[in-house]
Amino acid sequence: MVFKKILILILILTVLGCTSTETAPEEIKDTETIAANNIPEKVFTLTGENYKFVLDGKESPELKVKEGDKVIIKFTNTAGLHNWVLDEFNVATKQVKAGESSSVEFIADKKGTFEYYCSVGGHRFEGMKGNLIVE
Repeated sequence: MVFKKILILILILTVLGCTSTETAPEEIKDTETIAANNIPEKVFTLTGENYKFVLDGKESPELKVKEGDKVIIKFTNTAGLHNWVLDEFNVATKQVKAGESSSVEFIADKKGTFEYYCSVGGHRFEGMKGNLIVE
């Protein structure tokens, strides 16, 4: 009986010792920092259609931005399973089904021409790709 009470007391103390009264600081979001620094934003709303990306009716559009711009890609899929990937900036949307959307944000911090693509299956080789040009 005494052993049982001691075991219960140890269990209670262990549980209380594992809890913390401190609260984690709120996460600072990149958008708050960027807004405070007035970094220009460039927003592209792309659609995934079969084996192509479409922007304002244009297939595989060139996306042009300036170095230092905040780039926002809003990707909506209309058929199959697709995503939007840009390796050089280490960004990718989630793979989304028809009717779903996903977005990514990043800072275009290096100049050049970079290929974006869909990484699902062989979609890239079927032509589901385009270029981001950072001037």
